[in-house]
Amino acid sequence: MPRRDELLTAAREVIQRNGFASATVGEITRTAGASLGLLNYHFASKDDVVAEAFAAVAREEQAELADVSRRYADPAERLTAVLEASDWADRASWRVWVDAWGEAVRTEALRETLERFNAGWRAVVAEVIADGVRAGRWRCEDPDDAAARLVMVVDGLGLHATLLGVAPERASEWARRLAALELGIELPAPAPVPSPGPAHEIRIVIRGRDLDGDGTVDPSVVVSYLQEGRTAWLRAAGRAAAVGQLSVEFLRPLTGADEVAVVRCAGTGTGRTRETVATAGGTLVASASATLELLT
Repeated sequence: MPRRDELLTAAREVIQRNGFASATVGEITRTAGASLGLLNYHFASKDDVVAEAFAAVAREEQAELADVSRRYADPAERLTAVLEASDWADRASWRVWVDAWGEAVRTEALRETLERFNAGWRAVVAEVIADGVRAGRWRCEDPDDAAARLVMVVDGLGLHATLLGVAPERASEWARRLAALELGIELPAPAPVPSPGPAHEIRIVIRGRDLDGDGTVDPSVVVSYLQEGRTAWLRAAGRAAAVGQLSVEFLRPLTGADEVAVVRCAGTGTGRTRETVATAGGTLVASASATLELLT
């Protein structure tokens, strides 16, 4: 992995572990095993490396949103699914976003990153609303403006669900109700997506054949570890599923010296998984999300 990517991976790990305020230059370089000079060589400032690391998180979630928006032909079902993609119960993800909003008040680079991905989120919602207009499902003179209002509602609900105890089910209901008022129709309730079972964890001994010539586990093997963990999770619940999409971010190399890979898989309740590969000591190696279609 290039040294620049290692610094970004370290910044992301620090952000997810301790928050933006604790993402100091010293903590990032210590986590990456790098020097201050190396960070200054690749990035203009600490703010830049933090903003770029956060952008990787935002890109993953935006890709998931775009995937959700393509699953349904009916515009009303699509809009419900897009709203539900906010995944009100995923407090870990929402904590990162809430923390980013707070830090963006003081950090221009982070604010610019938030603005860019907020525009992408609005564009997806506006496209769904415009499709509904073309299909004759509802009337809306300005889909872009309506999308901006709905995204503000979603962000506010996420903030309250994360910090003020609003139940995910209530946040979901309120989002649909406000969208319905905006468009003058009643949106369908989200289709139930049962999770196959509670989180499941397995340990995989790193084998010699898993290693590249430089002593690191090949990324394709890390993906196979994720598959083993997902299969074990489904098997423990007596279920089977087909994977529609898999998104993987490699956070740091896994080496033969790590000896064991700890693979964890859990469902989010929205037809997606949250999957990780870590060392036995708890250092995150890879983070992934898969969309599932349950078969049994």
